[in-house]
Amino acid sequence: MPLLRCAHILFLALILPLAGIGPLLVSSARADVIELRADPWCPFNCTPGSAAPGFMVELAREALAPFGHEVRYAQLNWSRSLVQVRSGEITGLIGTDASEVPELIFSPPLGQYQEALGFRRGELREITRISELTGLRLGATRDYDYTTEVLEHIAARSPEPGEIQLLSGNDALARNLLAGRIDVMVEEHSALLYQLQQLGLQDQVVLLPHAQSSSLHIGFSPRHPRSALYVRQMEQGLAELRRSGRYRAILARYGLKG
Repeated sequence: MPLLRCAHILFLALILPLAGIGPLLVSSARADVIELRADPWCPFNCTPGSAAPGFMVELAREALAPFGHEVRYAQLNWSRSLVQVRSGEITGLIGTDASEVPELIFSPPLGQYQEALGFRRGELREITRISELTGLRLGATRDYDYTTEVLEHIAARSPEPGEIQLLSGNDALARNLLAGRIDVMVEEHSALLYQLQQLGLQDQVVLLPHAQSSSLHIGFSPRHPRSALYVRQMEQGLAELRRSGRYRAILARYGLKG
């Protein structure tokens, strides 16, 4: 082994452990650019390049940073994101799971998917089955992949005039609810709560979780040769973020606990 290379390796072996990141960096053969995509879904993934790009984006960046990787996040509509992650054109997809895209290689869980119903304050109804919403005007997000029970209710009640209203975005759902144009809305709990807080409407709407929660992940492309490595590195990086308290601090920036 050349003398200069030997000296360089000895320097890394001595210095990196002192920085507290030696084992992580040494395990990475090279630093990569990791391209992540998803459609807008705050607080999971928000505005690229902003001070609050989404807690999943921040967790991925900080978990992979000790390995030297650069995480680049951009917004892309969901259908195109699915096509590109399957083909390997992008590295990973934010906020998915094995039931949606089973062929991906998944990170550790980064969040929870929990659907909720939103009612005007003072008009909360105890709902055990979505079918009990029959007769109420339900607002839902257009082209959204809800749970089977919700999708079946939307399909069954859509022929009834005005009973199902498909809108674009959580802000439209909230404003239509408070304007009295719908009686109840359905959306992912964290996303809906975050949007209500941003609009200053959280005190005017009561949320009722109605389905079991499921884990959300970053799904890495099966066509990318280093996807399995990124998952292993994320496991190590996330464990360090939890140990240091940084994981909890990132979630707190978005009004979340974990």
